Amino acid sequence: MNYHPISCLLFFFQSLPCASSKQELGLCDTLFQCGNITAGFPFWGGNRHKDCGHPLLELHCDNNINKNTSLFISEEEYSVFQLDQKSNTLKLAKTKLLSSFCSSVTSETSFPTDIFELLPTYNHLPVSYLCISSTHNLSTHTCPQMGSNSAFNVTVPTSFVTKEKELNMTNLKQVLQKGFEVKLKIDENACQDCVSSHGICSFGETFPYEFNKCIPLHPLHQPTGWIVRREEL
Repeated sequence: MNYHPISCLLFFFQSLPCASSKQELGLCDTLFQCGNITAGFPFWGGNRHKDCGHPLLELHCDNNINKNTSLFISEEEYSVFQLDQKSNTLKLAKTKLLSSFCSSVTSETSFPTDIFELLPTYNHLPVSYLCISSTHNLSTHTCPQMGSNSAFNVTVPTSFVTKEKELNMTNLKQVLQKGFEVKLKIDENACQDCVSSHGICSFGETFPYEFNKCIPLHPLHQPTGWIVRREEL
């Protein structure tokens, strides 16, 4: 049997590391989507990885017909009506307020002031319930679990001004269920260079959860391997 000189090139490419790196680089490209709400940094939740947003800004999607989005603030659930990332504003309302007015209106939530700022078109209205003074008497709506002389604060538009001697609780309920607007105070510029370099912005694990470092992802691996040249068998 005659053996003729042959040349062959054997290429061995390691493609898996490359594919894996592409997935890592696209980790934060996925946006949170639920109904009419779409959000990227500094939010996370759903299919958007927790490392891609602020620890306190996890969005939840209620997979019902309406696809409602919610956000927990100081352990209180808020429905997200609108989210505008260009202006960094959200329109929120207590989720419980949409079903049980009495139980929600009296539970006050402390907003982290380093993250949220109430828009100037809204303010806090102190309310006295079943008080002795006739000038602040919510007589048109009763809450059985509340005793007399109860007091609480609500967030209403600055345009909500009552000149009535008796504040109409029904009108107040309708206004509160429309929600209020807050602005995010997170400095995205501190994280912009990190995102541009395909890194992940990392926040501290304790309050105030400030941006503290940029976690670099592995660069794309070029196909690697070796070439074996065999001149003759």
